[in-house]
Amino acid sequence: MQKGLPPFGVDWDADGAREIVVTLSEERASTRVVVFDEDGTQRALGPPMGRGFSWRHVIACTGFTGSKRELVVVRTPHIGGVVEFYALEGEKMETVAQLGNFTSHVVGTRNLDMALAGDFDEDGSLEVLLPNQERTHLAAIGRNARGVQRLLQVDLGGQMATNLTAAVLKDGKMLVGAAHAGQRLRIWGL
Repeated sequence: MQKGLPPFGVDWDADGAREIVVTLSEERASTRVVVFDEDGTQRALGPPMGRGFSWRHVIACTGFTGSKRELVVVRTPHIGGVVEFYALEGEKMETVAQLGNFTSHVVGTRNLDMALAGDFDEDGSLEVLLPNQERTHLAAIGRNARGVQRLLQVDLGGQMATNLTAAVLKDGKMLVGAAHAGQRLRIWGL
């Protein structure tokens, strides 16, 4: 059995105790995200994917649509890359929104930081920022009552070859940076 890299710790249900979120993938079984209590007790199961050795990359858990936290993952980041948002409902995680054709890292790498969560369009709500499947554009994906939508998109000027990084300036503005295969560093003020 392989586990997602790395385990993700968050107080998802705001009860004061941290939950541990991992991706479990087996050769002959489905891949799914699983939530454990800190003592190792299984708390909730995500939907199965149905393919062995596939993967869901856990990105963030926060209040994308307000105070209720949702988990965002990228399902099969190397083959189709679907951004999925999950709500915790008792002992299950329910998929509440999804949008395809994105990735969160390059196949074969252990460097998994091509995605960020933040308020990239300054509307007071959080989004996830990640590259399209070809890694030529960055897009901010946001949640709303109707589902999920691409809120903004920027051209990378080449194929993304590094992680994303962000910094918040003293005035509250955000800078996001990434480099592409043409050995150019791109920095955007958001």
